[in-house]
Parts: sequence; C-alpha cells; structure tokens
Amino acid sequence: MVTGRSPEKLSPRIIGARLAAALSKHFSPRELIVRSDGKIKYVRLSTRSQLVGASLIGGIAVLSLATSIGLAMQQVTLHGRDIAVREAEGAYTGLLAEVADYFDQFKDSTGKLGDDEAYLLGLSGENAVIRDGLRSIATQIEGPAPLEGTTVSHDISGGDPLRAKLREALKNRLQAFDSDLKRIAARNQSLTNQIADLKSEIRGIEGDRRRMAAERDELTALLDQSRQSNGNLAGQVADLTGRLTSLQRDHDAATAQVTALNAKVSSLQGELQVAQANNIDLSRQVAQTRLALSTVINQRNALQLGRSDLGRTIDELRDKVASVQESQANFVASVTERTRNSLEEMEKTLEMTGLNVEGMISAAEQNGIGKGGPFIPDPATGADETEQKLLANVATLDDEVARWEKMQVVLRSVPLAAPVDHYYISSGFGARVDPFNGARARHEGLDMVGTLRSDVLATAPGTVVSAGWKGNYGRVVEIDHGLGIHTLYAHLDSVAVKVGDVVDYRQLVGKLGSSGRSSGPHCHYEVRYNDKPLDPMGFLKAGRYVFKG
Repeated sequence: MVTGRSPEKLSPRIIGARLAAALSKHFSPRELIVRSDGKIKYVRLSTRSQLVGASLIGGIAVLSLATSIGLAMQQVTLHGRDIAVREAEGAYTGLLAEVADYFDQFKDSTGKLGDDEAYLLGLSGENAVIRDGLRSIATQIEGPAPLEGTTVSHDISGGDPLRAKLREALKNRLQAFDSDLKRIAARNQSLTNQIADLKSEIRGIEGDRRRMAAERDELTALLDQSRQSNGNLAGQVADLTGRLTSLQRDHDAATAQVTALNAKVSSLQGELQVAQANNIDLSRQVAQTRLALSTVINQRNALQLGRSDLGRTIDELRDKVASVQESQANFVASVTERTRNSLEEMEKTLEMTGLNVEGMISAAEQNGIGKGGPFIPDPATGADETEQKLLANVATLDDEVARWEKMQVVLRSVPLAAPVDHYYISSGFGARVDPFNGARARHEGLDMVGTLRSDVLATAPGTVVSAGWKGNYGRVVEIDHGLGIHTLYAHLDSVAVKVGDVVDYRQLVGKLGSSGRSSGPHCHYEVRYNDKPLDPMGFLKAGRYVFKG
C-alpha cells in the first residue's frame, strides 16, 4: 500500500518568511550613482524604501481607478434621476390637461343648467321656491348671478303634478352634477398631492444633483492632483530607472572588459606554455636531425661506392625489359587476331538474322556499355621501337575488345533459338494463302506445329510487355529483349507469365495451343525490330550456326 505525503501545513510564520524572501528577491537593495557638477553621489535604495515607493504608486493608481469608477457611477445615477424627473413632468402635464378637460365639461354642464333654469322659471312665475332653489344652485356652481331680470313668457299649466316632476328631474340632475363635482374634486386633490410629491422629489433630486456635482468637482480636483503627483513620481521613477540602466550598462561594459582581459591573459599563458613545449620539441628535433645527418652522410658514401655496380645492373635490366616487351607485343598481336576472328563470326551471325550490325552496335552504345581496361599511355617521345610496337598493339587490342564487348551485348538481346523443342513449320514468313478464306495474305511470322500443351520457351532474356488475350492472336506473350528487339508467341493454350516479369533464356512462358483464329495446335512466332517484322527463320539459321558442333 503506497501512502502519499501529507501536504505541508503553512503556518503564518512560514508564509511571512516566504513573502519576505520573495520581496527581498524582487526589491533587493540598490545603489544609484548620481553625477552632478563633476561630483558623484551614491544614493542607496533599501528594500523598505522600494516597497514604500511601489506601495505609493500602487495606491495612487488604485485611488485614480476608484475615483474614475465613482464618477462613472454618479453619472449613471444622475442620468437615471433625470429620466425619472422627465417622466414625472410628463405625467404632471397629462394630469393638468385632464383637469382642464373636466373644467370644460363642468362649464358646459352649468351652461345647460342655466338654460334649463330659465326655461323652468319662464313656465312658472308663481313657483318662487323653485326659482330660489335654482338661484342657490347657480350661486354654488358659478357664483351669485341675479335672476330678477328673467321674464316669464308662459304660465305653467298642468298644476302641481307637473311642478313635482320638474322638481324631481332637476333634483336628479343636480345630484348627478354634485356627484361629478365631488369626483372631480377628489381627482383634483389626488393630482394636487401627486404634484406636491413630485415637486418634493424634484427638489430632493436637485439637491442630490447639486451635492453630487460638488462631490464630482471635489473628486475631479483630487484626481487631477493625484494625476499630477503620479506624473511627478513617474518622472522621478523613470529618471532613476534611466540612471540605473546607464549604471548597469557601464558596469556590464566594465565586466566584459575585465572578462576579455582575463581571457586574453589565459590565452597568452596557453601560448607561452605551447611555445615552451615547442622549444623543447625543436631541441629534440635538432638533436635527431644531427644524428640523421651523420647517418645520411655515411649512407651517401656507401651509395657512391655501389653506384658503379648499379649502372651495370641497370644495363642488364634494360636488355631484359626489351626482350619482355617484344614477347608481349607478339602475344598482344595474337590475341588481337583471335578477337578479330571472333568478331567476324559474330558479325556474320548478325548478318544472317537480317539485322544491321553497325546500327545494333550504335544502339548498344546508347544504352550504356561499361568501359574499362588498363591505362596505356601514348608512346612518349624518345621511346624505342620495341616499346612503340607494344603500345600500338595494345591500343589495337583495346579497340577490338571494346567492339567485341558491344557485340556480346547485342547477341544477348538477339533471339537465336526456337520457342519449342519439337516442331515443323506449317506456314513461313511472307506472302501466303489464308487457311480460312483462301485469299492471298501476308504472314509476319512462322507457324510452328507441335504437341498440344507442350512447353513454349523464351528465345532470349527480356521483360514481358504483354500477356493475355489479343484478338485473333488468341492468348499471347510479348517479350522486350532490348535494343528495339521484340518476340511474340501467339495462339497459346495458357500463359505462364505476367506483364513486368523478367524472363531468362529458355524460361517457360506458356503452353502450345490453338486459341484465337487458329486451325490447329501450333505456336505463331514473330520477331520484330523497331516494330518492323523480320523473318524468324534467319534468326534460327544464325542460331544453328552459332551452336553448331
């Protein structure tokens, strides 16, 4: 069971110690060098003074930030209160308009009441009680208004029941007006109270606004003062920082110079040690040279004594070299002759196939033929006749060998064997009668009749470029032997290779069959040079000539 270590408990003392270490690391004591009028003064900045300066700068920054935030909040509050005052003023204006509408309706009602009063008084001049009551109501509504000038043009007829009805209707009308007046008065009182409240709140808002404006001005002044103080402190700090940077740069430059001088002294000491060691080695070499010089003098004397013997030996060696060169020249001439005879045989073989010998050699050179052989310098001026003969024979042999190597490459690409071991030719190369329709036709290969499903072999090494069904040819294998030579094996029963296979000489490529346009089991065999069909019989005759005996 693996138990982990319990986390370390940090006590206030440990925290204080770590904090003090961090502060002393970042606010280590520094000294400022102040130059003034040619005098140098050292100003020591202790850790405490640096902390006080940093705290003062941080406090000013925090105070500036808090003042800015307070001013922003006051602006937001004042904006909200301005919106509330504008809404209250709008509501107050609406209420005043509504009161004016009620007063207009009241005046219209009182006007109609006056008209009704005049009409009723005109109907009954006898009813003083009604007239006095109407006058009283009119006085209450519009103030005292004389009714003495009113004339009655008609007498009220109908007796007391009509007056009772009129009195009742008027009473109901007056009660309705009285109710409306009370409701209007109550609404007016409510609006008056609301207006008084709004005015009181507006006065409070105005007082708050003036107080906040005063506070804002005071905070703005304080902020300007703080900014000015902060700017002064920042300038002092920048000045001190620039001086400190300059002093540090001078100190670094002096340190670098001291380091460079120390390195130079060390280098000079190393060179001195090397020179001392070389001096010792030179002394030793001088002693060894003196010893070797005495030895060489002794050897020179011995060589002078044996020089005459060496002269005689050199003459004998020259005679032997001349004899060897003569033998070598005869041998090279013999090898050159045999190489030339072999070349003639190979060229004769190629001519039997119908191929152009020089064209095939040029093609072999373009494909890249390896070159080599011994270095044989040109005959130097003053060489004797035997040496010149040897060099001329070697040069001739080199040319013949180079041509022989090219012919070997060409012969490796020429198909000189038959594709089947046991066959007879049923149709040769060239013009013939077609076996199916009896018409004259051109035949571009040999038809080799053999046993069904017997082996069909590659007649030279190469690469398979076609393997599969090919129209009237049936199953076909086509091989590229290089230098523009291709062979084709058609009417196969089966194919044993695929495109891209590299085949060797006499490797199985398929089985003899009768696929495609074929009248019986056979192998249609073609040889092409640069896509031009050649008679395969010439290649078979050349092969028999090469492999005879």
